[in-house]
Formats: sequence, C-alpha cells, structure tokens
Amino acid sequence: MRSWREILTALTAPPRGFAADGRRLGLGLATAMERQRRDATHEVEDYLRDVPAEQVKAAA
Repeated sequence: MRSWREILTALTAPPRGFAADGRRLGLGLATAMERQRRDATHEVEDYLRDVPAEQVKAAA
C-alpha cells in the first residue's frame, strides 16, 4: 500500500516529460533530470565520507 507521502508527491509533481515552459521533453531525459535534482549532493557527500579530513583541508 502506498503511503500518504507517496500519494501527495504523485499528485503535486508535474507530469513527467514536460518542462516548465510547456515544451515536451523525452521521458528518459525528464526522469534523469528529476533524479539529478534529488541526488544533487550525493557525489559530494560520498567524497567527503571517503577522503580523509587532512586531504580535504589541504585541497581547500
């Protein structure tokens, strides 16, 4: 059974395949862009977890 949050997200999300300006995007591109929006900081978080703090401070 779906949770209330999933139902609310499905009802409030824009239809897949459409951009804000009304031009149609492909479903694959729309899905990839949505995933990128959700996982925007994923690579940075992985880097900061994996690299020792000394290397991060030296790079800055």
